[in-house]
Amino acid sequence: MQPIYRRCRMLLACLLASCTGHWTQPQVMPATRVAAPSLAKHRRAAPLTELANLDYSSGTITVFTIQNNKATVKAQFTPGGGYAQGIAMDRHGLIYTTISAPGSNPCAACVAVFTDSGKPVAQLPAPILPGAPGAPSLTDVSVDAQHNVYVSDYGQQAVYFYSGLERTGAAPTVIVQQSQNAASVLATPSGANVLVSGGCGFASVRPYTRVTRGHYQQGSCFGIGTIALIGGAVDEALETFTPVDGVFGAVSVSSPKGGTIFYTPDLPYASISGVALNHDASVAYVANAHKQCVYAFARPAKGWLLGGEPMVVATYKGFKNLDIIAAP
Repeated sequence: MQPIYRRCRMLLACLLASCTGHWTQPQVMPATRVAAPSLAKHRRAAPLTELANLDYSSGTITVFTIQNNKATVKAQFTPGGGYAQGIAMDRHGLIYTTISAPGSNPCAACVAVFTDSGKPVAQLPAPILPGAPGAPSLTDVSVDAQHNVYVSDYGQQAVYFYSGLERTGAAPTVIVQQSQNAASVLATPSGANVLVSGGCGFASVRPYTRVTRGHYQQGSCFGIGTIALIGGAVDEALETFTPVDGVFGAVSVSSPKGGTIFYTPDLPYASISGVALNHDASVAYVANAHKQCVYAFARPAKGWLLGGEPMVVATYKGFKNLDIIAAP
């Protein structure tokens, strides 16, 4: 049985544009130069020193250390016999993925947590939800700055979160249940908003806003540049970064307020597999599987949506099998 979401992002951009009920063609902003003070600020920012990559074709997670813009392999492991889906990394370097496979190690259905050297440190077992249409089948994972762990459960058509790792025996809090095609999830750094790719149709997501602890209010769907959120990232303003299906070298930035697209170097061959953000979303890391490199883009002075084309401030090389990436 193959994982449900393994390499499922094959929708062409023209098909996305035709789904007018669910996806708005992002406005492509004209290229502009970032103001010198802003660019200088980002060049002084701490460089990327570590990156985790999940290769969906094999289910293998590779952790890279980066020195002088060159990546080397620190650790490599294959959770659940190759059935890992989704990847997240917290600021302490812990790596989170989901496993759903009968008889697999370390669990049949859980979030598995590892150190950046590949040592297993925790498991968060999937709950059995009353009234669910099927058994747990976990497809994606996200973690916020408070170490709450968010999971999309395609089998039970639900999204829920665990309150960190200290209470590993506690039941998770359900954000939404009976959400059709709940296949992926992203939480903002504060955890105040959670995006779910269920119940909206192709290439669209729905935000859920926390109103009280454990209770969320459903928002309106908005379009993104790819079929679901796996391989994407989100900031506190709900600006959602994803590759653009069917368009080489394109990165979509989508939000309830609108969207834009920017492009990477290596056109027209760049194959964008994943996007990650640093802790304050001032830098976007974009993985180019064609050249096996990661570009660091600085947030424009006027922001990601209105600031124009962002500039590349670093290029990290030496990666292998780049796919879905996560940064601390």
